[in-house]
Amino acid sequence: MYGWIFALIIATNVIINLDHGIIPAASLQIEESLSLSDEELGYLGSLVYLGIVTIGLFGGRIFLTFKAKYVMIFSYLGMIIALTIFTQTFSQSWPYYISRYLTGAAQAPMLIYYPVWVDNFGGSHRTLWLTALQGVIPFGIFLGYVLSSIVTAQWGWHVSFYSQVGLLIPCFLLFLFVPFRNFEIKRQQRFMENRTLSIEDNVSIMSGQHNYFSMMKELLTIKLWLCTTVTISVLYFMVTGIQFWMTNYMIQVLNQDKVLVNTVFSIVSITSPVLGCLFGGFVTQYLGGYDKPEALYACVGYSLIGTLSGLPIPFLNSFWPVVALIWVQLFFGGSMVPPVTGIMLTAVPQKLRAFANSNTTTIYNLFGFLPAPSVYGFMLRFGDRAGLIFINSISFVGLIFLFWAVLIKRRESGKTIDEFQSASQIFEEPSNITERVLQFNEIPLNISLTLAIGSLDREQRDDDHD
Repeated sequence: MYGWIFALIIATNVIINLDHGIIPAASLQIEESLSLSDEELGYLGSLVYLGIVTIGLFGGRIFLTFKAKYVMIFSYLGMIIALTIFTQTFSQSWPYYISRYLTGAAQAPMLIYYPVWVDNFGGSHRTLWLTALQGVIPFGIFLGYVLSSIVTAQWGWHVSFYSQVGLLIPCFLLFLFVPFRNFEIKRQQRFMENRTLSIEDNVSIMSGQHNYFSMMKELLTIKLWLCTTVTISVLYFMVTGIQFWMTNYMIQVLNQDKVLVNTVFSIVSITSPVLGCLFGGFVTQYLGGYDKPEALYACVGYSLIGTLSGLPIPFLNSFWPVVALIWVQLFFGGSMVPPVTGIMLTAVPQKLRAFANSNTTTIYNLFGFLPAPSVYGFMLRFGDRAGLIFINSISFVGLIFLFWAVLIKRRESGKTIDEFQSASQIFEEPSNITERVLQFNEIPLNISLTLAIGSLDREQRDDDHD
């Protein structure tokens, strides 16, 4: 019954991420066509994440107030309009900034609600569907990069965006035929009726009164969570910067042919982080799980190799050594995602876990994805290689915090999570994605080349154990 709806969601999730690959592949053409500087191009890259973060701050509240299907209709229309605006010609750059911000804002409800729909309607396929839902995001980025590489060379970068709009419109028209009863979350009504606190009371407490700040204060005292959160934010900062800027760098700084760069980097960008994620997950399972000290030691090893492989890249002029080092860097960066995500979320008491998960998402969106394109663009003021030097050097911050995490883990090896007292015990812990979204405004999916499915997998295992 729900299979065709899931297929539509998967198709939409691929299509709405095409532009995250289109712009990096055609960055030079876009700069020239829109008369943008490198710094302004970086702002375009960051604004889409700003739109996602802005809506994400109150995303759960949106779905408690309005019917999900209506919200999705506005999201589809918003994406179509925003992408179309970006292809128009303006004498000033601000309409392009607004277009990218609106693109992110329109995409955000889909990133929030699609996992919620799977959580409620996925049934026995839930784990597989959740994995596929995140997995198609890097595929969509990759597909957009390849599409842009081919189309831009023949007809110009505008056609890539027209193609994305053209693919999105049929999905929108099909979505109009999805019955309300097969899309609205029934658990939403139960959630609203059965909570001890009303939604208004919950929002009041969460936004301005003692409990929210007590929970946040306690969360910040959990040093292992803090260290791994900084690490994952730095990782996403690095990966996003490379994803957005490396094509530009290889063509302009290394003086390579655009066709060669597009072909090679498209292969690197999809194989290295995805294979790395699979490798990291397998090794973590072999070592006994996230809570074993060996998993943290493996993360240190991944980070050390990734950091050291990235350091020489800005100082090399040969194309193939740079490609090889980037592959290694992204592979071991991807390898960190499953164990670090698991360690980060299991480092906190059970009663505080959903709150921690939600705030972690906000933190790495704000300090990982969002600033990377614009910071790199700003650093280009100081030289063609300055942005890449900064992006790769910042990886040391993540490595340092991982070493700190090892020291903390050793000190706390005799303790159990349950020995930590939680200020959040007045809340019934949200045990699934739906309630985490509704109560804590979590954005379950993220736009990255890496498969950040660790928290979704863990949530399913927790439910199975229950």
